[in-house]
Amino acid sequence: MFPKILRSACQPALSIPSFEISRKKAVEMHPKVRHALLYTGVNLSSTVVDFTIFLGLTHVFGMPILQSAIAYCVAMVVNYALTRNFVFAHDMSHKSEHRVFIEFVATSFLGLLLTTGVIWLTVHKMNLPPIEGKTISLLICFASLYYIRSRIVFSKNTNANVSADAEPVQN
Repeated sequence: MFPKILRSACQPALSIPSFEISRKKAVEMHPKVRHALLYTGVNLSSTVVDFTIFLGLTHVFGMPILQSAIAYCVAMVVNYALTRNFVFAHDMSHKSEHRVFIEFVATSFLGLLLTTGVIWLTVHKMNLPPIEGKTISLLICFASLYYIRSRIVFSKNTNANVSADAEPVQN
């Protein structure tokens, strides 16, 4: 009634060595891919905080720009803690913790302006529902803030690679 499946036909797909190779490839993920996945996970966590507060306040008060700003600020604090500990955990000894936080807040302020501008445009000018405007602003901020933060706020110490005992060449 059912066709017989030869064990040898299934053997390569189910073998332990092929599983080990796949696992090794997953563990040895390219650093940039791993970094992007960590950044995405951290931002998804802070997005849950952002959307939860935004939807709760919008449901109660109905002022999407103000509620978005409040939700964004709370999510920013969550995002900073997670980003600092999980995404950009490399050597930041060349900057004080205070300086990193101030730079993060400054870029978050830029993100807040971008968020409120996009929500104003999408909700008040394009007549989209607030949830759609918030989602569009989230996607725009995600990409732009990653680029800015990875290059300015959480930049690696480029001077750390210079050897202390290297002497300049004299002619």
